[in-house]
Amino acid sequence: MKKFSNILKISVIPFLKKISPVYYLVILAIIGIGTFNAITGVMPQIQQSRYEKGIVKSFDKWWAEEGAEKFKSVGLEPTEKIRSEEFEQFRDRALALKPSYIVEDRIETMKQEFRQWWEIQGGKEDFIRENNCYPGEADYQRELSKWIDNYTEKFVRYNMAFIPQKGHYERLLTSWMLFPSVWSFAIFAVFFIFTLAQLERRWHWYIFWGITAALAICSGILVDILTGTSFFDHYSSERYMGMSLTLAFLLGASSFAPRKELVSRATPAICFIGLVLDMGANWFANPGIFGAVTVLSPLMFAGGAFSGIKIETRRKSKRELKLEALEERARRIANRNPLAEMKAKTRTMIESGISSAKGGSPEQAARLLTQAMVQLLQEHPIDADLVVSLADRMSMHYVEISSNQWLEWGEIAKAKNAPKAAVKLLKKGLSLEKDRNFARRALFILGETCIRNKIELEDGKKRLQKVIEMNGNDILAKQAQKILESIPAPQDQS
Repeated sequence: MKKFSNILKISVIPFLKKISPVYYLVILAIIGIGTFNAITGVMPQIQQSRYEKGIVKSFDKWWAEEGAEKFKSVGLEPTEKIRSEEFEQFRDRALALKPSYIVEDRIETMKQEFRQWWEIQGGKEDFIRENNCYPGEADYQRELSKWIDNYTEKFVRYNMAFIPQKGHYERLLTSWMLFPSVWSFAIFAVFFIFTLAQLERRWHWYIFWGITAALAICSGILVDILTGTSFFDHYSSERYMGMSLTLAFLLGASSFAPRKELVSRATPAICFIGLVLDMGANWFANPGIFGAVTVLSPLMFAGGAFSGIKIETRRKSKRELKLEALEERARRIANRNPLAEMKAKTRTMIESGISSAKGGSPEQAARLLTQAMVQLLQEHPIDADLVVSLADRMSMHYVEISSNQWLEWGEIAKAKNAPKAAVKLLKKGLSLEKDRNFARRALFILGETCIRNKIELEDGKKRLQKVIEMNGNDILAKQAQKILESIPAPQDQS
């Protein structure tokens, strides 16, 4: 649970904060459309499934209580084959008593019933009496269509869908909300969000939503035109619904832009995959009229690609520019090297201090160069050559630094294993020190540093000997004597 919470804090929550409010509205709308399609499309199948399960339970109860005994009473063994035959008859009788909840199955039954009424039960004669002419096949199909329409008009998936043959163009305002299959809806939900993310950065909102709304309504007209041709005319009596053609156009527009940098390298491939998936769903999973939709999809994709190239991109809002600036600053902070920045700042400070000294501003020069020296001694490792150079330049430009400060810097350099810099700084402090005790301690530290690191060895010996001469009885003198005694004697070269 804690790990999941950390993932939310690190990745999911910052991502959600970046999302524009319009995405939440679109996601809610898609969820609403999906729920509506599930209720209107799947609920009848659920109801039919429940009814058929009830048939099975009723038969099982009848067979256990009465059915098997009836066969035994007449001398027949109630085998599994007999049970299956009885169940089929029982099921057929039960289904005949109650029409199917699934509209498509009910329509198939109604076609059989209408044919029987037309041919056997006097339907054809009724038509002759009413119209004074013998009916042909077209008359039969027209009467059948009227009879079925009286039934299907009660269901939203029929009275909201657009059927080219009937020409109810007002239904184009609602047919886009219906989807012919779960596959079509899933593909639309994923790739519509993707195209929205691509195009809302390039187009004004009214261009994107205006094109989407226009295509959602007008796509049915293109299907109507295509089903009016001889090759697709047998699809004209079927229902058109969904937003496949709209999605194909938006995928094409997302793939191309006036400038290459506006489209990532992966975007065209993703859009092409979305187009292929949607065409595959229309061709293999959806009813016949969606074969015509499959043919139109590449044309709509090409139209979208042309629009993507021609429609000028919008200017970014102040909010977007501010957000981009904040993101760029965050990237710079994440990628920068604080140590390198501090080193660069220290060296810039040195040059500013020297410039101030040359320009006749000794106080400002002292402040800048003192701070620069402190920062140099805080680096790891210490740039000993730069410390020595800075010390010399400070003396050259007469920057006043107290003896205590020089000595303190020298001890810091010694502690941080920069003996060359320590010797230089200690000598600077010693040359200014007036207090006998402080000078004696500085002599000891300087001599020790020289001898331990073999820097100016003879000078180091003299410093330690001077410490002993100034006072040969304290601990400092004993330490100095011990260091001098540890120096190996020079070898005889003879």
